[in-house]
Amino acid sequence: MVTELIVAAELTRRALFTGAVSGAAAPALSTTPTPTYIPESEKAQANGVASLDANAHVYVDQIPPGFATLDGNGKVYTSQLPTSLATLDGNGHVYESQLPADVAKHDELVFNVRDYGALGDGAQDDLPAIIAAIAAATAHGGGTVWFPVGVYLVSGAIGNTTAGLTSITLAGAGSQVATIRASTNAPLLTGIWYSCTVVNLVLDAASLGSPCISAHVDKTHLERLLLLNWTTYGINVNDGTFSDNGGLLNFIDRCNIQQNTGTGIYTGYRFYDSWIINNNVGASYADLSLEGGPVRVLGNHLDGSPTYNIEFRGNKRVLVSDNILEGSRKQSIVYTMPPWLASDKPQIQIIGNMFSNGGKLAQNVYPAISIIGVSSAARTEGFSITGNTFACDDAGAGWTYVVEAQFARTIAAVGNQWKEGHMATQPCHFLTCSNTEVVGNHADNVVKTT
Repeated sequence: MVTELIVAAELTRRALFTGAVSGAAAPALSTTPTPTYIPESEKAQANGVASLDANAHVYVDQIPPGFATLDGNGKVYTSQLPTSLATLDGNGHVYESQLPADVAKHDELVFNVRDYGALGDGAQDDLPAIIAAIAAATAHGGGTVWFPVGVYLVSGAIGNTTAGLTSITLAGAGSQVATIRASTNAPLLTGIWYSCTVVNLVLDAASLGSPCISAHVDKTHLERLLLLNWTTYGINVNDGTFSDNGGLLNFIDRCNIQQNTGTGIYTGYRFYDSWIINNNVGASYADLSLEGGPVRVLGNHLDGSPTYNIEFRGNKRVLVSDNILEGSRKQSIVYTMPPWLASDKPQIQIIGNMFSNGGKLAQNVYPAISIIGVSSAARTEGFSITGNTFACDDAGAGWTYVVEAQFARTIAAVGNQWKEGHMATQPCHFLTCSNTEVVGNHADNVVKTT
């Protein structure tokens, strides 16, 4: 409000010089030392606007009551400000002591990396400034580290590999118009992240050999990120590198992971009770490679040219629902029982997904879904495949079977549509399996068990 008063007064003064406010020409400046004032008859303008003397001063008696007056330098006397208004120092800063108690202070809202020396010009190394902004937020118990529009070049990873970061948000301006770009072969984000959020940023690993993210996460959200030019992994979380503790209640949500060499999202068994939802993922090996659980895989578009859309490496209670899985070179989903287990009950539900155009590496060689146990004495069990659609339209695409299993038991395939989803006579192929059921599927229900 103080600034508004000053600006308003200045605009009034300028307008009076030009006559823009009243529509009249500005009074002529005196050419002699006297008289120094405009004649009394010209003081009061018809529209009530104060007039200026020959020195561009406003007559105090013409200022409406309650308005602060300006001195000869255009400054407002603090003593004339209402007590409820905060004053500005010479740099335009507000003293925190003058803010009402219910108004958050600046550094409780945001820590702008530009305030700590970042340029975002794609040339300067902005890592020290980003680290300083995170340190300032941490010193205040957490906060948002803000990235205005720009390209922030970093010479190393952002994160803390020992104590970790807690209650920190890294947030980009606009809609993915703030980019953090690697200048060395190191992940952009690393270390341990507790109750953090990384949102609305472009992470560019610059094809220097590293993932965009390699970290341990716990109660952390990775949201609306665009991941570019990564190698090996787009996102690698909770693989035991930084912590042996579990990390739960995590979200990987609405990220766009553009296809590069490796796996789009890779999780270790320490990643559990979490969500992978609404992402678009491309990769050369697996769009998703998952271990552990419980995990919900919901509403993703898994595409590109991956070997597998989803690779399961030993899991517990996983829901795969409402996803689009397409373009796999081999299987869309492959589950492999860990070889060190004597028994395995993963409880995996594959419900309401759309599978399309897989098996492109060699048509009529790979099934859409593979379930593989260790041996007849060490079987995996507990798979429900319900309400999915399987179809291959592209030239060169085509699976042998919809489901092929070996050394497994208790598999149910119910209510699927798969007329264009397999090229063999039978939709399902079970080898050394038991307690399998194929019921109510559109096109055929023939089961061959050998």
